[in-house]
Amino acid sequence: MIAMFTVLNRYIIKSISAGLVLSVSMFLTLTILLDFIKQVSWIGTGDFTLGSAIFYIILTIPSLIFDYFPVSGVVGLMLGLGALAANSELLVIQSYGISRIKLTRVVALTFIVWLVPLMLMGEYIAPPAKLMAESYRSTKISKDVGLGLNSGVWLRDGNVIFNATPIGNVYDIKSNDIEMSNVTVYELDDRLQVIKVSKAQKAKHTDGSWELFGLEVTDFNEFGVKTHFIEKQIWPSRIKPEILSITNSRPKYLSIRDILKYKKFKNNNEHVPAKYGIALWSKIAFPLLVLTIALSGLPFVFGLLRSGGFGQRLLIGIMLGVVLYLMNRMFLNVGEVFHIHPVVVSVLPPAVILTFILALLKRQKK
Repeated sequence: MIAMFTVLNRYIIKSISAGLVLSVSMFLTLTILLDFIKQVSWIGTGDFTLGSAIFYIILTIPSLIFDYFPVSGVVGLMLGLGALAANSELLVIQSYGISRIKLTRVVALTFIVWLVPLMLMGEYIAPPAKLMAESYRSTKISKDVGLGLNSGVWLRDGNVIFNATPIGNVYDIKSNDIEMSNVTVYELDDRLQVIKVSKAQKAKHTDGSWELFGLEVTDFNEFGVKTHFIEKQIWPSRIKPEILSITNSRPKYLSIRDILKYKKFKNNNEHVPAKYGIALWSKIAFPLLVLTIALSGLPFVFGLLRSGGFGQRLLIGIMLGVVLYLMNRMFLNVGEVFHIHPVVVSVLPPAVILTFILALLKRQKK
């Protein structure tokens, strides 16, 4: 009997995995098509060409797979188990003693196996590829002005505000040895009043500090304004190129490591925006979200054992998955606007829904 369970488990996992491959391919094709149509409208702007649009789309593929996996996961489950139910194979499997709760465990195990490479991709591949894509697109459109267009990159470190324009592609900001132009450093007092403005023609980051060239320094004090010029000056600062890169990316596109680096940079210095905390916890709770949305389709799959209408139930299951996904996005946005604790908006809703689904499955006839 144990051997039979093992064979059946492998068969179930294989069926669900086949459904996942199909659903991921379907959603990826659809999102690529829609995104390509959007990018085509930029062709002819600056140096952006058809090849640029294709290259941009290719770079965004990992993030598209990761972002939409919760919805494609429930569709894959419905396709995989739904096919077994339609052919009465699910009835045969249950006749061997595999209850719905045991089947739920197999489903959860299947998604956990899939989540391991997916989470690695979402941490190490998707964020840098997305940053490169946005930087490449912005550079092509604005002809090397870079991400942030004419305003350059901005970052505050305590009573210092740093603004500069990267030379070349903004993705190169992640490099420790970079050059930036049109550099402006604002220094504030404890009352947040500007006491010094330093403008440099160029800045180069090497060996953990900045070299400022062609520096114009303006001091503001009770006696008036004084300006003097310095040919070259070393400026030691905690502001590193990597931090500049992080601040010029949307938090939801950052990796967990990058968000933690940014929070460490802001440690006890100034308040970290709520969007970074929510982005961090939404990534930590991502496996829980995937399991919750995927398992939400199980009651509809089991409903096929009692009646027909697979197409109708499949549509309902897909709609349920989409609704749950959109609800999750809504909770995250509400939490960001009203500064609700990240755990409350990212972990609590899927945990409550998952508890309800498991309770519903237990109440159903085995």
